[in-house]
Amino acid sequence: MLIRLERVQAQHDVTVLDAAQTFAVSKDVDEPDPDGTYSIITVNGEDGIQVAGSEQQLHGWLNRARAQLRAATGGPRIMNVLDLSTNHLPEQVCAHLSDYYGVTAHDTLYGWLVVVPGDLSVHRVHHPDTVPDVVWALWEYAHRFGAEYLKLDANADQVDGLASWDW
Repeated sequence: MLIRLERVQAQHDVTVLDAAQTFAVSKDVDEPDPDGTYSIITVNGEDGIQVAGSEQQLHGWLNRARAQLRAATGGPRIMNVLDLSTNHLPEQVCAHLSDYYGVTAHDTLYGWLVVVPGDLSVHRVHHPDTVPDVVWALWEYAHRFGAEYLKLDANADQVDGLASWDW
């Protein structure tokens, strides 16, 4: 994993103010990057730190930082949930989602809450033919961002790059 610590010229900054700290998430425009590079910048007076990388790298960094903070402070475990549109699965798969052996899915008012297996390679060995390929694709996408659950919701946004169906 590549993490750069450097000054970045940014365009389209998003700043969220916290009572204790200012955080800015910005798009790196120094050089063209096919994956895109984002920066997380914290500023406290004259001191500051910047962590820059692709979207996937920053999500991984934040997940590891949260796990280390939990371990250091004894705080509660917070799960990562990826919010996706139900349109990322065909209607016939959604209708039987909790019936597939190897898929743990719970109905919600507007969709499903689906457990993402911790180790996809091991899960595939134990469930080679019982989980639809489209579910594997969503699990693999979720793993890239450290998500432990998928919230499939009719009102959620669709993600570019993932297959989708109109129904």
